Amino acid sequence: MNSFDPASFNVQQFDELVKTFYEGSDNSMRQRAQVMLTDFQNSADSWQTVDQILERSTNMQAKFIALGVLEDFIKLKWNLLPMEQRLVIRNYIVRYLIDFITLSSDESTSTSRTAFINKLDIVLVQIMKKDWPQYWPTCIQEIVNSSSIHTSLCENNMKILRFLSEEVFDYSIDFMTVAKKTKLKTQMLNEYGSVFDLCKYVLSPSNHNSTPISLIQVTFETLLKILSWIPSQFLYQQGLDLIDLLNFNIKSNLPAQRNLSIQCLVEIINNLDSMANDDNSNSQYDEMILSIYKMFYTEITNILPKETIDDIIQTYEDLGQETQELIKISVILFTTILSKHRKSIENINPSSIQDILSNYLLKASCIRDKEIWGVCLEYWGQLANDVLQEHQINKYTPSSIYYYKILEQLGPIMIDNMVKPDEVLMIEDTDGEITREFIKQSDTTSLSKTMQHVFKLLTRINPVSVHSLINEQLSQLLKSSSWSWDLLFHICWAVGASLGATDNYSENQFLETILVNGLLPLLRQQEGMPNFNNQDQEWVIASCILYVTGQCPYFLTSHLEFTNLIMQKIFAYMQQQTQPGIREMACDAFLKIAEGFKEELSKSQQLSTATVSSILESALSDLHNLTASLDPQQLCTVYEAICTLITASSHTVQMKQTYFELLMKTPNEILNDKSEGWTNSILSMKVIINMIRVNIATCKRIGFSLFRNQIRSVAHMLFQYYKISSQEINSTSNNSHTQRLYITIRKLILHLFQIFVISADDKLQTLLQKEDDGILIFELLQIVFTDYRQTSVEPEKTEADVLSLLTSLVEILKEDSTFILSLYKDIIDIEYSATLPMITSNFVDYPEIRHEFYKLLHALNQRYFTELLQSSPELFQLNVDSILWGTKHTTKDISEMALRTCLDIINYASQMDDEDLSSFFFETYYVKILTGILEILIDPDCRNAFDFQTQILSRMLELVQEGEIYARVFDHNQVSDPLMSNVYFLQHYVLNLLCSAFPLLQKEQIDVLVRGMFEYSGDLQRFQDDIRDFLIDIKEVDEAHEGEKRAQEELNAELDLLRNL
Repeated sequence: MNSFDPASFNVQQFDELVKTFYEGSDNSMRQRAQVMLTDFQNSADSWQTVDQILERSTNMQAKFIALGVLEDFIKLKWNLLPMEQRLVIRNYIVRYLIDFITLSSDESTSTSRTAFINKLDIVLVQIMKKDWPQYWPTCIQEIVNSSSIHTSLCENNMKILRFLSEEVFDYSIDFMTVAKKTKLKTQMLNEYGSVFDLCKYVLSPSNHNSTPISLIQVTFETLLKILSWIPSQFLYQQGLDLIDLLNFNIKSNLPAQRNLSIQCLVEIINNLDSMANDDNSNSQYDEMILSIYKMFYTEITNILPKETIDDIIQTYEDLGQETQELIKISVILFTTILSKHRKSIENINPSSIQDILSNYLLKASCIRDKEIWGVCLEYWGQLANDVLQEHQINKYTPSSIYYYKILEQLGPIMIDNMVKPDEVLMIEDTDGEITREFIKQSDTTSLSKTMQHVFKLLTRINPVSVHSLINEQLSQLLKSSSWSWDLLFHICWAVGASLGATDNYSENQFLETILVNGLLPLLRQQEGMPNFNNQDQEWVIASCILYVTGQCPYFLTSHLEFTNLIMQKIFAYMQQQTQPGIREMACDAFLKIAEGFKEELSKSQQLSTATVSSILESALSDLHNLTASLDPQQLCTVYEAICTLITASSHTVQMKQTYFELLMKTPNEILNDKSEGWTNSILSMKVIINMIRVNIATCKRIGFSLFRNQIRSVAHMLFQYYKISSQEINSTSNNSHTQRLYITIRKLILHLFQIFVISADDKLQTLLQKEDDGILIFELLQIVFTDYRQTSVEPEKTEADVLSLLTSLVEILKEDSTFILSLYKDIIDIEYSATLPMITSNFVDYPEIRHEFYKLLHALNQRYFTELLQSSPELFQLNVDSILWGTKHTTKDISEMALRTCLDIINYASQMDDEDLSSFFFETYYVKILTGILEILIDPDCRNAFDFQTQILSRMLELVQEGEIYARVFDHNQVSDPLMSNVYFLQHYVLNLLCSAFPLLQKEQIDVLVRGMFEYSGDLQRFQDDIRDFLIDIKEVDEAHEGEKRAQEELNAELDLLRNL
């Protein structure tokens, strides 16, 4: 098959081609078939062969491909066809679909047949979206009427109506214009009655025995979709008839039918609750919701009798899917009603609420199902909040006592359902093994936060009850012969969740019972834990203690002996030889406690027996032993913790400096030894890397003032390492292990100095004015610049962090800084001469360099826009070209940085005091920038930054529309009327540009858009809506008179709006 000419198209050859692609064993033949099929799908005429393929093909996959081609054609080029041809295609699809369904309805249903019918339905829905209601006004009624022909046809019509509803109400935002969406939604709302009547007819009790189950199910699915948007007033008018209909189906013996009926009830309630706040109508809707409640409460007690609930809950995992779904949707219905109508139900049937809460929701909360628990938890939180508010204002109702009891019963269930907070170090895995978790579990993070919130509410309502519950569970656990680590974890997580709900005195007493009298003795035990050795026991219990204490540093303040004991345990765990997990836990715990308890740990402690030195002094005096067994990351964590204590201590600055020098003594000695006896062994380089990382960690924590002397003491050693690394990187083979280590050394040195610069912040200006410090940074940068220029010819060896360091300097230092001005030429050279050529051959190479280039570009234009504009025309032209090149990237962060920079320079130029310089910018670059932004806006590959693109366009047109640009933005020598205004010129310029880009669109249609762009340039939302509509519109090709008609309609709408204004 070498041609797609419809007249000579051979269906048999096409079938063979499809069969080769899907079933062929020869890869080369399959690849060739793929190329030919792709050509077929992309051919402008391939849609004309669809009827031949559908009629003659014996390959279902070939028919799928044909329908896909037709679907794409309808989406993009349907309006190009004459109305007569559109009618022929529409009738053909309808007839083919009806024949395929009715003539083959007795065949056994297969997956491929069902999928093929669905594809036909989707094609028909695409046609409906184009022609209905204007050119096919009877579309919906025809579907409804034809449903009486055959049950299979009725079933498929239900699917079509559901697909159409989804297309109009759910998926239209990015695929339809605002006018089109409004038109179709209005039409759907006008015709909902006939569709709703069809659904009622199919589901009516009189047709129950004769209606196939599959038709009932698909009708419910369609009704469920319709109920989400059908007018609430219509639902109210249907009233009891609709409830009775759903009630009948709930009573049926068909589980799927029953569950869908309940889902419809939920949708009705949500629809009615979403109505506007009209008192009269709300009371009417409340009556209907209460009727639903009464009906369903009666039915659920028959379907799930209270006596059987306990057994059902215990065997939930063994139940069938329909029964599980029944429980789930019933919970959703009850919580949906009670969340907004509990007070109303209390007035008519308070005992039913008590029954639901205790026998259904409370017991459903025990089910090990995240979705059910999440729904229940949300409602428990709302109920607890309502009860708490009533408690705070001393407003009690007859039901208040019962709610107290229910929430009290909820406490043990919540402890049992507790999920791991992000702070916890140790958990028990599914095999019963204790493991450490390193990664936050995003799926449980939200649930954990909600549980903590609800449990805190329970504690605020009745702190004595919650504290007693936790104490009792821990006491029972300690006395039990069969241990459960999982229960211990849950108890400790509950303790953490309860904290902050009451006063410190009560919580101190509570924590003393839990920690000092409960967990601490357990920690001291040496035996009695089945399946765990003593070290595992300490590890787990210590993890629980550390989690709880981490939530309440005030407890450590008032229990110094306990704190001292815990810290000694932490130091002992840090020296553990065989268990890296224990060391990891200890290091993290040290840092966490240091952050929350820093002032107390940095001073001496008066215990009952003696005065002991501070934890800070203990750590420094025994630093070698504490850190001997730690891996590099753990070492950094410990150094961070000690730095935290140093900065928080009440000692003098001189004493703090002494402590810090003592802390850094070993790392400095190691760096010095390695610099004097340099070897390029892998072990030596790894040691250097670790020591630089220690410096980075301490610099982040200790701050600029204390780290200043440290950076002076190690700077020249680091300069030496940087030079050696640069030489070795250039001389060693790419991607070798040795080269990667040298790259890491170079990167870490740059990172260290960047952290130092950032920590200095506003003090950096003063620092660099001092001779020694200024020379130090200047010397580093000269080394860095030399290396960067040398490696720029091989970008894979160039370090992106150089640009990151320069960005920090530019952002922090003032524009008139002597230091930065002395480096200005070097920075410009690095940015535009050395770096820019690396990233202009394509949009993907060297992503890190590319990212840092645009960060620095933004910083330079933010700080030195005027200087750049006053520099050579070639440099500023390069600057603008770089920005526009960035806007063309499909990588979102790059394009957004470039667009943000572009918007900034336009605003800077419009706000300049120097009007001549501002005029020069707009005269020279306005049209260039406008053209570049318009080009990417209409490029489908660059739609990932639509908001920024339209902000720039809106701002640029607004400046012209409001007369804020005084200079001509065009060359008066190249226009027919040199006296024309900027607005006149730009309207025609944008119009011609868009007409050239879209030759198949009518000029009048584009003219309406352009005029609207200028008129609404000050209204960003309206501006963006119009542009978005246009971009959706240009995906379709209109025939001439339709384009003119639409343009006229849009023009009339614009004129009407202007008249109103």
